[in-house]
Amino acid sequence: MVVSWRVSALVLLGAVPLIAAPSVGFVWCWAGGCLVLGALDALTAVSPRELRVRREVDGPIRADETSASVLTITNPTKRRLRLVVRDGWPPSLRPSPPSPARHAVRVEAGSSVVLRTRLAPTRRGTREADHATLRVWGALGLGGRQISIDAPLSLSVLPAFRARVLLPSRLARLHELEGTTPTTLRGAGTEFDSLREYVRGDDPRDIDWRASARSKELMVRTWRPERDRHVVVVVDCGRASAALLGAPHAGADTIEIGVAPRLDSGIETALLLGALATRAGDQVHLLALDQRVRARVSGIRGGAFLGAAATAFQEVVPSLDVTDWQLAVSQVRATVRHPALVVLVTRVPPAGMDVDFLEAVRALSDRHTVLIASATDPDQDRARTDAEDVLMRAAAALEERTDQAGVADARSAGAVVVSAPSGALPARTADTYIELKKAGRL
Repeated sequence: MVVSWRVSALVLLGAVPLIAAPSVGFVWCWAGGCLVLGALDALTAVSPRELRVRREVDGPIRADETSASVLTITNPTKRRLRLVVRDGWPPSLRPSPPSPARHAVRVEAGSSVVLRTRLAPTRRGTREADHATLRVWGALGLGGRQISIDAPLSLSVLPAFRARVLLPSRLARLHELEGTTPTTLRGAGTEFDSLREYVRGDDPRDIDWRASARSKELMVRTWRPERDRHVVVVVDCGRASAALLGAPHAGADTIEIGVAPRLDSGIETALLLGALATRAGDQVHLLALDQRVRARVSGIRGGAFLGAAATAFQEVVPSLDVTDWQLAVSQVRATVRHPALVVLVTRVPPAGMDVDFLEAVRALSDRHTVLIASATDPDQDRARTDAEDVLMRAAAALEERTDQAGVADARSAGAVVVSAPSGALPARTADTYIELKKAGRL
């Protein structure tokens, strides 16, 4: 049972006669009478258990989108009801209307009312709603009955993928590259392209004797470089990914990630690179791991890849475990047997701080092209240049030197290193992928 603010107002109304004739007995009688009236009004209210509740939600959605939770309340009784309904979604979804997600409605006898709650999530993951709270007022509006009714439902919130705005410009560069790079070579590549007449200097092994028998001239096969390359993106979700990075600088090719863990920048990088490589005809494999594999996407091509990758990253969160880089090496070897582009999305450790990481890079570089995408802290960059405190500037400069030494070690181990602020890392990594293709390394 609940009472409304009207009971309090009614109690205060009794103070008017007290001004003229103060009486303790009158106070107790008046206050008690108001409470009894509120209780009787609550007893006359319809039980919320008689109402039927159905909840629906539009999903899944990205973390930068909005969705609508639809709550349908059916009144099977013969009375017109006054209700207050609370749609019980977690506050992290920022439900509106506020208070949170409270609706004051009137439901006619034998009819239904549809209540919409706007949900605006900011973080990926699965969000659960267990119940809806119904409050039915009595005829006088002084008292009512309240109960929470089970109406379980979940909403899948996918990564925001803000870097999708960078995809069209990178696809245009890929198309330009395809138009300017020679693809048909003599005696090179693995994919058959066409037949032509034999000329002096051709490899006799390329002679197509069946085609030559049907023609008056010797015919040779021409080949083109293999386009169906493999790209393996390994996203570190261990201790290094849990570091909270500052808001990135606004600028060209920079996405607004805000203050977020390093993992968020890594996921944006992986999604952009995966979408770009898939459009380029490469086969993309995604791995997220620390001490164990947290997510995996492999063997999916075309438009379905991006949806599968976003779903796989939905529940991936940073952990405090030290990443097992030997596990990463074994997973890459189990995923691809031919030379591939292996992208390690992680923080390059300072010089001498992680021997296992450098050993993993060397092991992968023996067979694959290794690209390390490392997100730096924009706050560190600002402190190095704008901080008023001399000690803060010195600390930022020292950290930068140790990071540069770590990058030098990674390059000496055979890796290509891209180090950029968190908001600029997706674009820089995509650009490096295109440059590697242009250089013929992919």
